Amino acid sequence: MLPEIKTILYTTSLGEGTRPVVRFAVGLAKKLGARIYLLHVVEPLSDSDSFLIEAYLSAEMESKAKEFAAKMREDASQHVLDKIKGRVEQFCTEDFDATPEQQRQLLDDIRVVSGSPAETIVREAEELDVDLIIVGGHTGFSLKSAILGSTARKVTHLSRKPVLVVPMLEKETWGS
Repeated sequence: MLPEIKTILYTTSLGEGTRPVVRFAVGLAKKLGARIYLLHVVEPLSDSDSFLIEAYLSAEMESKAKEFAAKMREDASQHVLDKIKGRVEQFCTEDFDATPEQQRQLLDDIRVVSGSPAETIVREAEELDVDLIIVGGHTGFSLKSAILGSTARKVTHLSRKPVLVVPMLEKETWGS
């Protein structure tokens, strides 16, 4: 007996080549009658960035810089969230001929959160109790992915939920 898939966590980097992945996720959700949670993870400041802020700024300036960075992250998250919603609506209308009502029935929530991508994806999947995680994976080989490992690979290692990795195609993009 095949497992029932009623909820899907689709994660996106919003980078080039992600449109085929969202197309696959939406198409699969429609076929299965599943709902989609869309997740974009924004990485926090790196340790070296934080060190530079602390090392070269006075305590007052450091506090203001951190407040500014937090405000920028909040504004950027809202901007990304608005942009994702617009792109998803446009995509559903253009590629799937879906009305706004049909889109609301398909898309459960759009989340933009801060954290380490793989760990955050796995945590969100557990919190939402999804049946499947869909991530885009880069095709080909690069030294960077060999040394650091990709987010998709890390998610497959960390997750107790099934993970479907869909190849990202460099020629297609979200558009502007």
